[in-house]
Amino acid sequence: MAGALRDLLDLSGRRVLVTGAAHGLGAAIARAFAQHQAALVLADRDAPALRDRAEELRAVAGAGIDLRDYDQADPGSITRLISSVGDVDVLANNAGVVLMRPLLQTDDGALRHVIEVDLLGAIALATGIARRMVARGGGTIINIGSQMAFGGADGRGVYAAAKAGISQFTRTAAVEWGRAGVRVNCIAPGRMRTRATEALLSDPVEHARGLERIPLGRYGEPEDVAHMTVFLASDAAGYITGQTIIVDGGWVLA
Repeated sequence: MAGALRDLLDLSGRRVLVTGAAHGLGAAIARAFAQHQAALVLADRDAPALRDRAEELRAVAGAGIDLRDYDQADPGSITRLISSVGDVDVLANNAGVVLMRPLLQTDDGALRHVIEVDLLGAIALATGIARRMVARGGGTIINIGSQMAFGGADGRGVYAAAKAGISQFTRTAAVEWGRAGVRVNCIAPGRMRTRATEALLSDPVEHARGLERIPLGRYGEPEDVAHMTVFLASDAAGYITGQTIIVDGGWVLA
């Protein structure tokens, strides 16, 4: 049985596109796919950090690593990535921005930026990649959402709204593209130890308050999301589609 499961998780020869791959969750996702022998296409707007990430991964990657300059805030950049990347077997649709600001203090520019990147940009990329997957008769898309889509999110209402939209998009896309052999799922991470949460978790009061709410008693590590991404991309998850899987240590249950 262990050998059979190992075979199902084997991603050798699969071409995987990871966006937002230079830092945080995207970097961990890229590393996990490299460890499972996938051929990687890494995309990010931070070109120097992306080159550093690729250099690090070449030591463990079982196949080649291609790099793409990518800014999800720019519709032209989305179009260029779709065009240049060609056929991929897996899209880890991770790139995004975080806004931590009360609703009444959120100006129109900030609101539109979050929606354009986290919702419209993510949908545009997934749809463009899916068009080739549908024509080819298969593929897997994993959108990165947020557990904030499932409860109140003090100070992060616009971000939560965008991520809730990604969960609904995931369900609809799974229905529309499933008959062509394309699976679409979403991962909703909780509070993870990344660069984006560094300031929040360095506050002793906020750190303690957050831990109190998590039944498993710890904050998530990027690898917790990366492992789920690899599972959903693999044949072990071959009958799973349209789901948003919350990876948050039980936060939403409290």
